[in-house]
Amino acid sequence: MGFFSWNCNECGHPLLSRYATNKINSWMRLVVAVKPDGTTIEGGYDGYGRVDGVEIHDDEYDSCCYHAACWQKAGKPTEYRVSASAECQGYFFGDEHDMPMPEGGAS
Repeated sequence: MGFFSWNCNECGHPLLSRYATNKINSWMRLVVAVKPDGTTIEGGYDGYGRVDGVEIHDDEYDSCCYHAACWQKAGKPTEYRVSASAECQGYFFGDEHDMPMPEGGAS
């Protein structure tokens, strides 16, 4: 299976893997996934649906995702809201995701 991703519930930009980041958007690789029970999975997104080796979706639920910096800026929400699938698959894009980390977010 090829690359796939979801859009951050806060900023609307995709979760990115190390294969798709540069100096400007590397912060978009660190993510937080919220599970239906409100627990979180935090770490680096691999481009194939895993955060630090842990699947963030399965047959029972889809992903609720944030960039870690966006999640922190939003107050660390734990409400489960399904994230939209990223049309660019988190890989096939130009410079539209070259943006600095939001103020108030820290990775």
